Amino acid sequence: MKGGIRVGAILGIPLYIDPSLLLILGLLTIDFSASYARIAPNLAWVFGLITALLLFTSILLHELGHSITARSNGIGIEAITLNFLGGLTSMKRESQNPGTEFKVAIAGPLVSLALGIIFLLVAFLLRSPQSIVSIMALQLGQINLVLGIFNLLPGLPLDGGQLVKAAVWKYTGNYFTGIRVAARCGQVLGWFGISWGFAVSFSSGQFLSGLWLIVLGWFILANAGAYLQITDLQQALSELTAEAAMTRDFRIIDADMPLRQFADEFLLLQEPETQPLYFASSNGRDRGMVMPSELRNSDRQEWVTKTITDITKPLKSLDVVDLNVKITEVIKLLETKKLRELTVLSKVGSVAGVIDRGDVVRALSQKLNWRIPEAYIKQIKSEGRFPVNLNLLEIIAQI
Repeated sequence: MKGGIRVGAILGIPLYIDPSLLLILGLLTIDFSASYARIAPNLAWVFGLITALLLFTSILLHELGHSITARSNGIGIEAITLNFLGGLTSMKRESQNPGTEFKVAIAGPLVSLALGIIFLLVAFLLRSPQSIVSIMALQLGQINLVLGIFNLLPGLPLDGGQLVKAAVWKYTGNYFTGIRVAARCGQVLGWFGISWGFAVSFSSGQFLSGLWLIVLGWFILANAGAYLQITDLQQALSELTAEAAMTRDFRIIDADMPLRQFADEFLLLQEPETQPLYFASSNGRDRGMVMPSELRNSDRQEWVTKTITDITKPLKSLDVVDLNVKITEVIKLLETKKLRELTVLSKVGSVAGVIDRGDVVRALSQKLNWRIPEAYIKQIKSEGRFPVNLNLLEIIAQI
């Protein structure tokens, strides 16, 4: 996900910087400047800042490696975000096959390793402890090599985890299995990093180094867990159908019923918010959805002469889906067309059920064992919108 402050675009890709990066830039400037204090004491901080900026440029090139490779394989790029732990490339969708996944994942580390070799080659050719360029190249070369190797560690959210995902996906033929195996590997890496951090802090007294390892391990652990949760949700979305989520919270009434009778027997006895949907039927066929709002807006003197047919919206003009339509398509229709509900039709074209956002959330909660109170489901139905922290349209775009 993109975030932070937009600072421009590169190759048409929006570039964002997390505010935390400014703090890291300052700390790195101080750290790098120590290497130049002896040969350029008055300008040490300037060269430290240049080194830090070149490091962030290297990270940006790493992310561009992912982005350009993804683009060449038909995957759009939302944005690149630089943060205190490196960078993140946000893609519009996932790779459609393990081969593409592998190529996109390996591109970033290869860029970092190539930069590391180039910088170290420059430092080797200069070989002067008094050369600022040599010192700068040596530091950047070492860091880029470490970044390249670190990102190849086999666990999500690292690039190496994406490689594991691609390999398992290729072997099993199952995309979701690939993610789960890679995410579990990421959890192992996360716990290892946290344990190592505590060991470094207490055994060697290097508190800051240990703290950094703990933070890094926690980041990997948390993101690996997030991958597992999103994967469970995506798989549930790919398996559920309209039939599994729909309800029969509707009533079939005679299309020839006078409006007066309909009002007396159905509308006036119930509060509007508790009324089910009504569908009109005649001669054994469902004709369409009854629109009570038209009744309320009409002259009451006409209620005696007019029938339900006069306030019925034909089925062919309704937004409908079949029983076996995937829930992902239901969500797309609800969100893109701003609908409150959809009508589900049986194989013979009769009304089988209705489905709204609350029904979708209920179906997901039952499949994933979420503990969502029915009162909250009713609230979703009433408001006609998904919870703000459940952006299903964005999630299914990644399937």
